[in-house]
Amino acid sequence: MKTIHNINKWSFIITLVLYITIIGGLLAQIALGAIQIVLGIIILFHWKKLNIKTKRHLLLYWFIVLMYGLLWATDTFNTWKTSSMVLDPYILFICITPMLIASYSVYITHQSKTIIYELKPSYL
Repeated sequence: MKTIHNINKWSFIITLVLYITIIGGLLAQIALGAIQIVLGIIILFHWKKLNIKTKRHLLLYWFIVLMYGLLWATDTFNTWKTSSMVLDPYILFICITPMLIASYSVYITHQSKTIIYELKPSYL
């Protein structure tokens, strides 16, 4: 789980750095989303090792990801597009919300790393 957290953390940091160039950040955000979905599935395989608090966070994370994905699939926010993208709510939907979800994923992997590390016997 430590490896999962490190991959997640560094992918998140790289995406934030690439936001210096907005296009680079948006493209990195796509890769970050794919990485985090794969890591989330891997964490599901360790479900029994997680405590109740981390399980609740993981369920909430998947609910948020599915709701966000459904909003993209239904193109709900397409009506918000205007000729001027300054302070447009669409910017919130395509830039800020995914990074908030990503930061929550980093928090969950940190929590799962800590919990599973504590469960290891001292002789290992």
